[in-house]
Amino acid sequence: MIGGGSIAALGEHIDRPRIEGMNIGTPVRGAQFAEVEVDAVMGKVHCLKILAVHDAGKTIAKTQAESQICGGVIQGVSFALLENRIMDNMAGRQVNANMENYKIIGPLEVPEIETVIVDVFDPVNNASAKGLGEPPHIPTAAAIGCAVFNAIGVPIRSLPITPDKVLAALQGKEG
Repeated sequence: MIGGGSIAALGEHIDRPRIEGMNIGTPVRGAQFAEVEVDAVMGKVHCLKILAVHDAGKTIAKTQAESQICGGVIQGVSFALLENRIMDNMAGRQVNANMENYKIIGPLEVPEIETVIVDVFDPVNNASAKGLGEPPHIPTAAAIGCAVFNAIGVPIRSLPITPDKVLAALQGKEG
């Protein structure tokens, strides 16, 4: 049985359509996959490629949506491999609160990014559009972590995935 509501004016409540046994009006969904290269001698992880597949409802501006996904992926790669906030717990301050000591990804470290946008009708709003602000960023570190695990056979359980953590994991694996 299908039930439903009507399009409402700005600020009014919208009854979302319902199909018995199904939730219609879903949040964004996506999946990401990473290809990495791990130097087992130096412990350095290099992210070669990210495939980002995202459902953003009905895509209104494809080029901008792809750009948004790429930006989120770049931020996620930086988070996974470089960003490490160091705190002085006694003073309650960040020790590396500048761009010299808080490392972020640079242009030469950005992997190849392939985006796939899946257009899915979702009556969540009158345009059937969903956001792409955070969803591409969130799964990137997990995809990289899984790719590193696949490459070395040992999980790295904290971020960023640094050479010292990779080497320690490899030594634990062999020992």
